Amino acid sequence: MHWFVLGCIRGLGLRKGGIVTDLQYLENLFLIPDGAERERRWREDPEARRILPELYRLDGIPQPPEYHPEGDVLTHTLLAIRHLPPQADPRLAWGALLHDIGKAETTREIDGRIRAFGHDRAGVELARGIMERLGMEPAKIEDILWLVHHHMFALSWQVDEESQLSRRQWRFVEDPRFPLMLDLMRLDALAAGANPAKLAQVEFYRRARRAQAP
Repeated sequence: MHWFVLGCIRGLGLRKGGIVTDLQYLENLFLIPDGAERERRWREDPEARRILPELYRLDGIPQPPEYHPEGDVLTHTLLAIRHLPPQADPRLAWGALLHDIGKAETTREIDGRIRAFGHDRAGVELARGIMERLGMEPAKIEDILWLVHHHMFALSWQVDEESQLSRRQWRFVEDPRFPLMLDLMRLDALAAGANPAKLAQVEFYRRARRAQAP
């Protein structure tokens, strides 16, 4: 029952220097089993806001409504957290939390349309600073940064047949972290109104990877 976890963290007031570090505190929030409660805690928890001010700067950052009917970037991000599977890989959880962290810096209105060009690259630098500050192990940081950096790959590739994939693209698909990328793509789609085109992309790349399996 997640109230035991919350009681250990909040009720007993265990903080950095005691039993629970800031990193452990946040990772325990990922473990709340009920998705709606997990989303609510991430939105309202004062400790999370203290530890991760960069995340809450996404509140009110607009997104194009034709692609993001759910609303602003913070809402989208926390919906992705809501849809995490039980006992999710922490790298996936952090990838979901940080995949759009660069939008606070890059979102602009251009010719009457909302754009966030380069938010993936900007997000890598912000995410690196956050995770290093929290004391996360370097190998885990690099995997999460890979997810943040490449989470828009399908949009740039515009591929819908396996025969269209280049050798370089196949090497990317064969990366051992690619299943995590597909899980992140699925969360991204579910957090954007269960976008059917994005969900179809996930299934296409799952099939492509299976086709390459020995």
